[in-house]
Amino acid sequence: MALATPIIAATYAEIALKGRNRSVFMRKLINNIRAGLKGEPIGKVLHVESRLLIYLEDADAAERVAGKLRKIFGLQWVSPVVAIPRTEIDDELMEDLEADRDPRLTRVCQVACELTEQHRGQAQTFKVATRRSDRAFPLNSPEISRFVGGAIHQRCHLPGKMTDPDLIVNVLVLKNDLLVFTGKQRAFGGLPSGSSGRAMVLLSGGIDSPVAAWLMMRRGIRPEFIHFYSGRNVAEADVDKIIDLVQTLAEYSPVPLNLHLIPVVPFEMRSIGVVPDNFDMVMFRRFMFLCAARLGKHNSCRALVSGDSLGQVASQTIRNLGAITPDLEMPIFRPLIGMDKMEITAWSKTIGVFKTSIIPYRDCCSLRSPKPVLNARAKDLLRFSEEMDIQEAVFHALKDSEKIVVENKG
Repeated sequence: MALATPIIAATYAEIALKGRNRSVFMRKLINNIRAGLKGEPIGKVLHVESRLLIYLEDADAAERVAGKLRKIFGLQWVSPVVAIPRTEIDDELMEDLEADRDPRLTRVCQVACELTEQHRGQAQTFKVATRRSDRAFPLNSPEISRFVGGAIHQRCHLPGKMTDPDLIVNVLVLKNDLLVFTGKQRAFGGLPSGSSGRAMVLLSGGIDSPVAAWLMMRRGIRPEFIHFYSGRNVAEADVDKIIDLVQTLAEYSPVPLNLHLIPVVPFEMRSIGVVPDNFDMVMFRRFMFLCAARLGKHNSCRALVSGDSLGQVASQTIRNLGAITPDLEMPIFRPLIGMDKMEITAWSKTIGVFKTSIIPYRDCCSLRSPKPVLNARAKDLLRFSEEMDIQEAVFHALKDSEKIVVENKG
């Protein structure tokens, strides 16, 4: 029978480096954990000696809850644990030490052996890794590891190996409990969602922009998404793929995410006969940024996020990037700017958006002129903007926009 693990231990990442405002980040993280685990059998969440302990009312939910915790930004490691109260250990330990014999650590060894049997799989070697947060505990970390490791070797017939073992059994000594666990699961670190404010993310149907959004979410940004569609209305545009992308990203958010769908017709109607074909792409991107900035201000966003990667396509040359938004006051974050396509694709697969991103889709950017200018000048784009009255195009595009609220269904 599997050993019940009714507690999940989670260590946090950068929050530990914060100074006087650490408590603000910690409250945000704990609130995000409770929101992200809504509907799960969660009891109390305690902050104990640089760790969060999440108590479950149903031990069978441990693995599922641990999987959800991995997607909560701000956490570094997650593991279901067995907590052994010090009251079950201390009296026996003092008796052994006073009698000058090797400590039995009966309950600790019993749990460690059962976890080893439960999780050893094809493991051929093991080691015990002990961390003693409570320095008042009579045994030091190497002594605990030696006694517990001896019990595992004797019962499970598994040889120990200190370097690159197949299985690691962890023992963590706290003031009130000893935690025993195997299989630490790495989370994504970063800062708690919402701790860095809001940003408007320009979301296309490709690989890049969902990764850019995720990377900024990991830095504590709460995203609002804006997508530009071709066609007379949303139904005709068939934006199911875009909704699916936001749905996947919502798995990393403790709150529902907003997706704003913007028609491109107002731009096309005003650019015809005014904007030369080779300037069509950069002018269209200027239109997108202007829409995103105005909509962002109405939604308390302090920045824009774009999936630009320097030199990847014609509109992303260093000259074009500078010329498109010379008059935009809102900062633009480009987290992919120094990445190549292979790196971006690897992240796309890691976070779970790749399969959706490569589904064929009639992206409005792919319909632009096939031979865009590579070295646009800001003064030319500003002149075209005035001639076509781009601000009027922005006004009508946002007036005809639609908002969809996308919830985490995980």
